[in-house]
Amino acid sequence: MTTAITRRSSWFGRAAVLALSVGILSGSLPILDNVQEAAAAAKRCTDMYQTPNSAPRLGSLPGFKAPGKYQWRTLGDTKRTYSFDNPRKRLSGLDLPSAEELDKILPDPSKYDNASPQHAWAYWKQNQAGKQPYKGTFNEYVNSYYVNGEANARGGNAYEAEVARYFKLGGQNWYCQYSMAEEMPELFQELVEELGEENVKKDRRFDAIKTSGRDKIIYEFKSGTKQIDTKQLLVDQALAKRGYKVVYVFGEPPSKAVEARLRAHGVSWYQHRAVPDARYTPHPQYTRQDPAFSGKNCPTTTLASAKAAGCGSSRGAANDFARNSGRTKEEAQRRQAAARQAPGAPFRMRGPGGIDFTTMELRYITEPVKGKGMDYGFKARMNDDEDENPSWGGGAKIDLSSDAMFTWLALHPNRFWVNLNPDQPDQVTDDKLAKTDAGRVLLEADLEMKHDLARVMVPDNPVGNRLWDSFQHVNGAPCWKTYRYYIEPAPAQVREEDGKLYILDAPMDVKAAKIDFSEGFKCKQPESVQEYNFRQIQEIAIPEVEKLVNTAPQYADLRSVYTSRIAAEWIKQRDAVKPGDFHAIIGSDDATAWPSRTKWDRDKIYADYLKSFREGDFHFKRTYPQDGSVLEFSFYLGGVDFSKQPKQNVSKARFQAENPEMPDTVNAAVKSTTAYADTDTAFLGGNNTGKGDGGTTPTPTPTPTKPGPDPTDKPSTPAPSPSTPGNGNGSGGQTPPAKDPDGDLADTGSSTPVGLIVGLAAVLAAAGAGLIWWKRRRTTADG
Repeated sequence: MTTAITRRSSWFGRAAVLALSVGILSGSLPILDNVQEAAAAAKRCTDMYQTPNSAPRLGSLPGFKAPGKYQWRTLGDTKRTYSFDNPRKRLSGLDLPSAEELDKILPDPSKYDNASPQHAWAYWKQNQAGKQPYKGTFNEYVNSYYVNGEANARGGNAYEAEVARYFKLGGQNWYCQYSMAEEMPELFQELVEELGEENVKKDRRFDAIKTSGRDKIIYEFKSGTKQIDTKQLLVDQALAKRGYKVVYVFGEPPSKAVEARLRAHGVSWYQHRAVPDARYTPHPQYTRQDPAFSGKNCPTTTLASAKAAGCGSSRGAANDFARNSGRTKEEAQRRQAAARQAPGAPFRMRGPGGIDFTTMELRYITEPVKGKGMDYGFKARMNDDEDENPSWGGGAKIDLSSDAMFTWLALHPNRFWVNLNPDQPDQVTDDKLAKTDAGRVLLEADLEMKHDLARVMVPDNPVGNRLWDSFQHVNGAPCWKTYRYYIEPAPAQVREEDGKLYILDAPMDVKAAKIDFSEGFKCKQPESVQEYNFRQIQEIAIPEVEKLVNTAPQYADLRSVYTSRIAAEWIKQRDAVKPGDFHAIIGSDDATAWPSRTKWDRDKIYADYLKSFREGDFHFKRTYPQDGSVLEFSFYLGGVDFSKQPKQNVSKARFQAENPEMPDTVNAAVKSTTAYADTDTAFLGGNNTGKGDGGTTPTPTPTPTKPGPDPTDKPSTPAPSPSTPGNGNGSGGQTPPAKDPDGDLADTGSSTPVGLIVGLAAVLAAAGAGLIWWKRRRTTADG
């Protein structure tokens, strides 16, 4: 086994190789300037990044920290940001010019200033003239390829500087951007012979290395986790076998696949999640603006047109990711492919496809103080398979959350009901709510829950079999009284402090209430039997449906709309204390600015419900020996009711103990998607004044060392009425409530209790009628 040579002997080895090669080629002595330039290639980290001129304490370094929760992750790292110039981002709203103007653009970007419209158009013309022209729109290309191509290398270089400075890699033995081929030629040649030329690149450049002493350390810094090079891993594996501690330091959590690859090669990994801050000066004409959460439902537009139309202006990581995610699976895949092909792709961070937009829920807002805007944050699961299966539809998801919040702010609470009842075809939902996506989501969820409860109760699955085996019956088939099954909020956990609201958990329960219909089967079993059978449904079937409501994809929009409702109620209460930016919207009873973006028909949903109610979702036969009958059953189930909103207080001590990293994470998420603690979720945020993501010239960072490119009547069975009569301002006539001794109001530790969704003033989904009605058809055992 060969030991790594020292830097001095490495220098002589390199000089000898240079002298031999130059002499052979030129027949003369080597040029000394070339040797001197090569000798100066490796720099101490102290000189490159201005780190302290003293060695760091070994126990503080990645790979050497003491066992514990933060052995492999930096505590408080999301408080730190590393900024870099990304001027191309100012062109996020750029489109192609007229055909005549485009004809004048040369397909040579070098002819134009970087980050100018002409520069982006030149890149496009160059791309379209190539062998694999981009198949999507020009604006897709700009945001997926052009902007990312610049950000990758600049961001990677800035991250290297951040890590070196944070861990104080300094002193005589720490080098950054260290070339193995130049500084350790003998060892490098040994690895070429050992691994084969086909598996070893021309060089292995270490982001940081400690070359001498008892502990020899190699660090690879990656702002993202993409494209771990297999050949590089082979070299690192060989070095690890020779006694080097090789650690990859990531700016975001590596995927399970990346972890497995590193582990297989004897390489360690660590997370230092400092937040990238891509700085730029917004362009009045070409920087994309987003109307989400800005109070005006204007089309996605540029700064100049937004101001001219009196529209709001939102920006931030949530907006960028949502608008760049693609509206279809095909578009998402096309965008992701462009990101993979952009220059500097190995250094890229998580892209829009790396967030599972189906799980995105509003979980954080700040009080919209007049003139100062409002920060907001979404929580979503991360997608580890972003390259092959990128998530899409982020734009629709952020629009749904935003539109729902303003719908809840604007409309009177007595309009918040939906009603699927076979006896009330003219009372499906309020007319005004029916024109919004919030109304659509509630009604669709109502119908979906009917189908899901039927699926659970049918005895063709373990739960259904267990349920029917548990039923009692005196004679004939088991039955029970008619009940309305509905969804209602479980105790929500929230925390308010310093003008900020954290929605920590917003679960929902599935409940049941007795109800009679003019249609339907009437159970004739003894009362005690009916009650027993109903309890079996509550204990066996309902928990399974409840689990679906809180986790299944088919209820994702319901969960999003619900967290927006929580946010809206808090905004109302804060506005009652001090009017803010949305004061004119609250209680206006006018949601026409947020019409449904999805075409839907409440009558069609009701027709589907009646079909289910009268014909059944499922049929099965079951024999009962008491009378020798073969019985056939049809199921009709469902309901949704958000008329109640119990809250569970979260104290300051509990919040800090259970969510210590949340405040820093939501603050960081405005600039970039930020992984949350040791979970598979992340936060992404924004600000509705357009100040969320950069906008000034950054602090200079070292020159990049990695290559980069240049409803009106109430139903006859009415929803619960507000606990306090409304006064026309949408807040149910209430001022911020006093503490509730029973814990109904969320005492969040601030001087003013929150009382989220107090009474909810009316039903979000009042009736959801249908229930279980089953039809019995008796035939003979032989028939």
